[in-house]
Amino acid sequence: MAADWLEQSLLDAVRDGEMLDLAGDGPVDEAAMRSWDSTHAVSAALIRDLVRGRRDIEADPHGLRLRGARITGRVDLANITSDLRVELVDCFVPDGLNLCDSQLPGLVLDGSCFGHPAGSHDPPVDAARFTAPVMTMRGAVANADTPSGAVRFLGAHLGLLDCDGARLANTSGPALHAEFLRVDHSVFLRDGFRATGVGEQGTVRFAYAHLGRLACDGARLENTSGPALHADGLRVDRAVFLRAGFRATGAVQLVDAHLGLLDCDEARLENMSGPALHADGLRVDRAVFLRDKFRATGAGHSVLALNGVSVGSLWLDTSRVTRSGQATGALVGIDGLTYADLPAPVGLSRWLELLRDHTPGYSAQPYQQLAAVHRAAGHDSEVRDILMAQRRDQIDRGGLRRRDRAWARFTGLALGFGYQPWRALLLLFAVLASSVALAVVLGGPGGGLEHTARASTLTTPCSVVERVGVGMDLGLPAVKTGAQDLCAPTGTHAGQTLTVAGWVLQLAAWASATLFIAGFTGAVRKT
Repeated sequence: MAADWLEQSLLDAVRDGEMLDLAGDGPVDEAAMRSWDSTHAVSAALIRDLVRGRRDIEADPHGLRLRGARITGRVDLANITSDLRVELVDCFVPDGLNLCDSQLPGLVLDGSCFGHPAGSHDPPVDAARFTAPVMTMRGAVANADTPSGAVRFLGAHLGLLDCDGARLANTSGPALHAEFLRVDHSVFLRDGFRATGVGEQGTVRFAYAHLGRLACDGARLENTSGPALHADGLRVDRAVFLRAGFRATGAVQLVDAHLGLLDCDEARLENMSGPALHADGLRVDRAVFLRDKFRATGAGHSVLALNGVSVGSLWLDTSRVTRSGQATGALVGIDGLTYADLPAPVGLSRWLELLRDHTPGYSAQPYQQLAAVHRAAGHDSEVRDILMAQRRDQIDRGGLRRRDRAWARFTGLALGFGYQPWRALLLLFAVLASSVALAVVLGGPGGGLEHTARASTLTTPCSVVERVGVGMDLGLPAVKTGAQDLCAPTGTHAGQTLTVAGWVLQLAAWASATLFIAGFTGAVRKT
């Protein structure tokens, strides 16, 4: 009988440490697997007995190695602690695999196809609280219709998880549900990894997991009704790579996560109902890279939500960040964002444009943070530009009262908001030049100035030098040349004009000098 022969062949293979290959050179795609007949059929109960050590054979250290089998029944390895390594390569497991609360020295599921019976809420691969040094699902396929997930690692503890090239799909929930998963080394979701899911739990869910490294280069995640990657509270000791063609339809969500490094170069993120990258409260020890053809399209309050993020170095290029459709709003939300180094790769002017034109509203903190890193780098001129840009943004979007806005505009014009007091000094020089010009023009012969009784030559007109002195007396506060003691305005129309103009120019001179002192001492700076 075929069943007896297969059973004995598998027992012999486990004893000898060899692979029982039932597929040979034949096709091992999903369509071929579904057509396999009884010559490929292996009982799930037999696999359980072998893992439990209930068959009277001495297993080779290579363990159970099976390829090209159609496994009948759900493979139930729950609550088993075994020393037997298990390999199910290119196998068809239509009723799924249960690894809950089990412990194995290694598990290989490369190329296998998993499902679950119609109406069942069990995941095709249920590895909740499963423990193993290494688990691989390279090129595996799991199709599900259950809120529990297509592949579930809830609370599992692995040394390494390799799902490169796997294709996971769930029409009722997550494709990969790995909440509270712990992986000491790396999780690989690369090389054509595809995941499709639905709902607010996310297509790939790593909420509150703790990983050594997460590499998703080239992966594609899709969710039209929730996040593509849901990783709130995720902790990754080394790095998260979402590079090299990584594509997410649905938000990438990293709220309150703590990472060593985040690299999204050349990633493409799309979310038609909210932020493409939602990372409020994210902590990154080293650097965040959002550059080199990084693309993001989103809606909601902002396309990139980076509020309260703390990072060592920030590399942000928003040239390919856009709003979806006709949606209006900001490109980035960065209130509370802190970084230790100068942001790159764009220059200061682009950063100021981003803060002014592409954030949800005025906030002082982003400007103060940018000024702080430039100050630490010794860029004093850039610091002044930043703080002046902040003040202008506050006037435009800060909700100031009318009188406060008017005063701010005036100090901006006269003092550069206190960061360019030389403007008031130029105004003082203009007042002085005007005073001298008026005195010279209006105080000429037969004009508005004549010698006083204290002059030595009463009958002669005031000389040009004396008129310049009068103009300086009119235009300089506190400093006097004494020229007005010798030449004084007459009662003529020109003299009266010069007198009134003198009062106005004196007032302007005192105001200019006061503004200069206030700006020089920083009394009018408001940041």
